[in-house]
Amino acid sequence: MSLALGSDASVRNGDRVYEDLRQRILSLDLVPGSVFDEARIVSELGVSRTPVREAVIRLVSEGLLQRDGRQIRVSSFEVGQLRPFFEANRLLSRSLHRLAAIRRSPAQLERINGEMHAFEKSLRDGNDAFMNEANFRFHKEIALAADSSFLEQTYSELQLEAMRLSRQCFEVGDNTTDQFEAHIAQIVTDHRDLFKAIEQRNPDDADAVASRHSDLFRERVARQLLGSPSPSATVVLTDH
Repeated sequence: MSLALGSDASVRNGDRVYEDLRQRILSLDLVPGSVFDEARIVSELGVSRTPVREAVIRLVSEGLLQRDGRQIRVSSFEVGQLRPFFEANRLLSRSLHRLAAIRRSPAQLERINGEMHAFEKSLRDGNDAFMNEANFRFHKEIALAADSSFLEQTYSELQLEAMRLSRQCFEVGDNTTDQFEAHIAQIVTDHRDLFKAIEQRNPDDADAVASRHSDLFRERVARQLLGSPSPSATVVLTDH
């Protein structure tokens, strides 16, 4: 695959290389923990090393690539990081959705609504990559409406990790059609409830739904990576 050249080619190629590499990382085509092969990417995309290196700088800043001495590696996500990840994700999500309900402007509300419908359209199109990107944009618009740049930046980085975790969940574990459809239906319900709370400037409702939505993702990851609990593993506690 060769990227087109022309006027402002370096800028366009830099953006295209960045988007291509970002998608490869988020879709797990570039395996977490693997060494980033710059020469192979340059050959595959038919560009010079400059736009690739510029893209690498952006991806390192986002945490999707990391420096390991003289090498660049695709960032990995260890099991031991799950608990702090979900704690941070839940707290940031609650904070940003509360603030968005208080601070959003009419224009921001319109953009949130547009991204909510774009996500639902992506479900009908049946493309997992488009669905993940649309979900990311929906939550990104809410985070921007919160008007808190440091919280928004950290939350966006967490959402990129969430996209990789989500992708991994679709590739391993129990993925029955019924479970998947029920999960997606709940996401749609949560998105609509989040929009309603933000539209009505109700921070308490936004907080509650954000908590529920974060828990939904956490439970999905736990079920897919660890498996559903068996009846024999269930312990019933009673008062005596």
